[in-house]
Amino acid sequence: MEGGVRKRGSSWYYYYDAGSVDGKRNKIERKGGKTKKEALNALNEALTKLGSGYVEPKKITVHEYMTDWVENYIKENRKLNTYNRYKEIYNRHLKPYIGHLGLSEVKPIHLDQMLLGEKKKGLSGSTLQNIYGTLNSAFNRAVKLQIMYDNPLRFIDRPKRDKFVASTLAVEEIGQLFDALDTSKYNDYIMSLGLKIVLELGLRRGELAGLEWKYIDFNKQIITIANNLVDTYTEVSLTTPKTDERRDLYVSKGLMQLLKQHKVLQTKNRMKYRPHYKENEFNGNVCDFVMTWEDGTYVHPNYYTVKFNKLLKKVNFDRNIRFHDLRHTNATLLLQQGIDFKVIQTRLGHSDINTTLNIYSHVNVEMQKKATEKLIEILG
Repeated sequence: MEGGVRKRGSSWYYYYDAGSVDGKRNKIERKGGKTKKEALNALNEALTKLGSGYVEPKKITVHEYMTDWVENYIKENRKLNTYNRYKEIYNRHLKPYIGHLGLSEVKPIHLDQMLLGEKKKGLSGSTLQNIYGTLNSAFNRAVKLQIMYDNPLRFIDRPKRDKFVASTLAVEEIGQLFDALDTSKYNDYIMSLGLKIVLELGLRRGELAGLEWKYIDFNKQIITIANNLVDTYTEVSLTTPKTDERRDLYVSKGLMQLLKQHKVLQTKNRMKYRPHYKENEFNGNVCDFVMTWEDGTYVHPNYYTVKFNKLLKKVNFDRNIRFHDLRHTNATLLLQQGIDFKVIQTRLGHSDINTTLNIYSHVNVEMQKKATEKLIEILG
């Protein structure tokens, strides 16, 4: 491959032979900088790209590429809630900074300024990591498609995630919540049942909402977690659990008895409403959900959050507790009883045990303390 540099006016340009197109020689000439050295460096970079098979595409903006990536790649290959999250991250956090730039024009300085600008808004380390991760995935795919020569994010340090300490409820506080519910009212009754299921099994709210009778084995006392009913902002969608893996959970006799009683009540309601009893259809199938209202309508996953917040105000809790923290409460209580982290990982549905270890590191310290005390006692 031949090339060279020359001065035109006050600037230096580089040129090279990029082969033939339709039988004609394709000569490329670009501005290389204000000095001969800058032009030579630009020439060497261009020749390196050409030698690696990279072909500079027609000019495409970051906005054009990201829109295509989200709508045609993510939407087709990822879950709907992932698609919505990536779309929101791009529109809210990325587009204002780099959407107008050409894809080949994006430099590390642009990305550094973008992350710094978002950090100044008070965004958490977790949110900044999500922004970084979204753009990194998009740019890595652009490199594979050879519409970017390199991913400029590799020159930027990944934001650090804030250390997360799970909020949990004490046993006495759990009792207060149940005491505040009037189970003679159906909305309180269904919330009470939901609380008992989540506290024993550590389910996510979508897994609770998506639980179907066909996944409950009353003889073996096993519940299979196979669904996740999620609010995607535009609709409610039935998908697989967060890690895509089903998990079988052993259930106490007490909870199984409550579920049997609930099934009887549901059957009575079906007879009561007859043709007006609702059928819940998702993905072309009628779903026989456990958690339903009296008329058969599924309980929206957001209901648990809203109802739980009202319940907290009723009992005058002054701490910031979320419905999701019942899942953390479940895990913490098990760990405090000496249950192995691997068992907790399986029950919670974490794909990586490090996720479990990191979330409950504070409990791990207490477990180590007890272990140390026992060891000292043995050693005398």
